[in-house]
Amino acid sequence: MMELNKKPLRIRELTAMIFMLIGLKGGDTTPALFADHAQNAIWIVPIISFLFLLGPFLILMHLLKKYKNYNLIELIFHLIGKKVGTLLALLLFICGFLAMFTDMRNVMEEINYLYFPNSPTLVIYVIFLTICLLVANKGLETIGSLAWALLPVIIVTIIAVIFVDLKEAVLVRIFPLFGGGVGTVLFEGISKSAAFLEIFLITIAYQSFHQTKYFHSGIYLGGSLSFMLIVTFYAVYAMLFDYNSINNIAFLYQEATEIVALGHFFTNISTLFMVGWMFSNFLRFIIFLYLICWIFGAIFEIKRFEGLLLPIGFIAMILSLIPPSFVVNEMFFRERSLQIMTPLFFLFPILLWGASYWKDRKT
Repeated sequence: MMELNKKPLRIRELTAMIFMLIGLKGGDTTPALFADHAQNAIWIVPIISFLFLLGPFLILMHLLKKYKNYNLIELIFHLIGKKVGTLLALLLFICGFLAMFTDMRNVMEEINYLYFPNSPTLVIYVIFLTICLLVANKGLETIGSLAWALLPVIIVTIIAVIFVDLKEAVLVRIFPLFGGGVGTVLFEGISKSAAFLEIFLITIAYQSFHQTKYFHSGIYLGGSLSFMLIVTFYAVYAMLFDYNSINNIAFLYQEATEIVALGHFFTNISTLFMVGWMFSNFLRFIIFLYLICWIFGAIFEIKRFEGLLLPIGFIAMILSLIPPSFVVNEMFFRERSLQIMTPLFFLFPILLWGASYWKDRKT
């Protein structure tokens, strides 16, 4: 078992990290992905996704509590053996890696298009990745402390965006309630549930707490807050944009910050929200990259896995530049990959539970 922290993490750091990883999907391109088919029912889609993955997630948390001396990868090895376990763990790593670099490409496109249109995408990418690497090298405790320290700034930004948007929100725009149809909304919610796969991957940090009950408290609190934020944000989007246009907007968060002007002097308030949005994206990918490298290190028993941050980050950058455009990356590559990954994250905790049950019967 890898000892990574001189001081154990606390509930508040984990809550903040979960909030960055999951909750801030309200401000990335995920709502645009859901809106492509669900239209104004995008606020229902994450509810279905969370409910679909809730059972497997609770099973995984139960197993971690039962075998409290193991993190995610160690639990897999213990229950299904090293050979089969390595295959499953590698699949989880590949899924997390794919999710990270597709999301990263979308954020780079967003920064480039909205804020630095005259700068080459590669330059922005290199600067972004360099900052992520510098912070990630400091370790999980530093990352958690930084996430907690910056959380108030990000929360104030979020509250301000919602408050401003509600002035222009029209409640009847959420109707028809199921947008493109009940079947479509159910399919979108279930098939793309892997959009929230980070909640499973962060269990690699299970042993980084003085008491495992802190991990349970932090992940449940952070997950609940993230769920409420995502549903709230998506509902606001549905009330801001009409039925026919919502599925044609790529950057719903940025569009939402530009739709309202504060008086005659503050007509472009999106600039005021840029700081919080940038901080949150840096932190999100710092945490994501660290977790992915940790999982890879645990699979191959690399104790000082921080050395993997640079090569894995660089490979992620190169691969994410392969799709020729944002549309191809988001609406084809990311959508298809989520549909492929979702069954894995639904089934692997059930597989582990079955293995645990079999072990208990044999003993």
